[in-house]
Amino acid sequence: MKEIFNKHRLILTVVLFFLPFISRAEVKYTLKSFVGFNSIESLLTTILTIFITIATPIIVMFIIYAGFMYVTAKGNAEQTKQATRALTYAVIGAILVLGAVTLGQILENLVGSFTAS
Repeated sequence: MKEIFNKHRLILTVVLFFLPFISRAEVKYTLKSFVGFNSIESLLTTILTIFITIATPIIVMFIIYAGFMYVTAKGNAEQTKQATRALTYAVIGAILVLGAVTLGQILENLVGSFTAS
């Protein structure tokens, strides 16, 4: 019983701590740091750009690896199945990265349309 009370007390404390921030909807939150980001949007865009820069060569290498697996399979059904699985995962990864880029652009345009009006 005491553990349940402590959990509820922690949740109540957190809610009461963040209540002034939640209730002040007109406040614009900006991120000021030594790195030079002045908004959360620019920070997220930079993180997404870094992610894409790292993920793209990895995806290309996995596609090349799947191609080598197909070539070295020489008709072996099990190795061909592994190559197909590797290629499928590489293509799914590429689709996820492109989806992240697309979603980032959509959100950036959506936020821009609300701030421009």
